[in-house]
Amino acid sequence: MLIRKISDIILKEGKALKQEDLIRRLNSIIIGWTNYNKHVVASRTFSYVNNTIYLLLERWAKHRHPNKNKWWRLNKYWHERNDKPWVFMTDRNHLINLKTIDIRRHPKLQISKNPFLDEKYFIKRRIRLQSLAVARNG
Repeated sequence: MLIRKISDIILKEGKALKQEDLIRRLNSIIIGWTNYNKHVVASRTFSYVNNTIYLLLERWAKHRHPNKNKWWRLNKYWHERNDKPWVFMTDRNHLINLKTIDIRRHPKLQISKNPFLDEKYFIKRRIRLQSLAVARNG
């Protein structure tokens, strides 16, 4: 579903879009999808989606410049950013790389613990979850 939506944006709706506008639209979709899915074991899926987006963007660039070679298109649209080569970017904006998204799993609840008998465990767990939430947001 995500790849179909991104494909429509890149290859249908985005054929005439500027690179800046295309990056802005894709980033909003990618951020929403990764926020929903980063709590599951999704590193393979993130990698697959990342590679597919790259291939779709190559097709987009080829559509815009059909008479230029691949290296010319790569050098025009993909640049180095923070020592990372081949980032789809402009001077003001860059496309989010799904490989940089942290996959964080929820701390598992110990099923053998009882909230009425093991009160210390649940207090420590609540404090740990609150500190994790503060670290993520702050």
